[in-house]
Amino acid sequence: MQKNANEFKELIFELMSGSLDLSCCRVEESEYVENEFSEGSFCEEMYEKVYHANCRLCERLGVEEDRDVESIIGNLIDIGKHLAMKMYDYGALFSRGIEEGKCS
Repeated sequence: MQKNANEFKELIFELMSGSLDLSCCRVEESEYVENEFSEGSFCEEMYEKVYHANCRLCERLGVEEDRDVESIIGNLIDIGKHLAMKMYDYGALFSRGIEEGKCS
């Protein structure tokens, strides 16, 4: 099955972020792309810190969940995804340029 560039980028991002259930939908790319949120990974440790900070804030505010904290977390995740997609595009652009002798 041929994937278009955007579908492929999304697939790679989903594999990296661990959002695909590989027990039911195995994809070839999963052999090459690491789940960056796997146990003991940098991202897992950072996400754990975010989670605990969120819990402390909610406790101080006396709520189970805070809309603004959730908005901050969600927007930062969206920013990270946007940057990851752009980085992929730049990597593809520069690798093509190097092959064609246009980038140094």
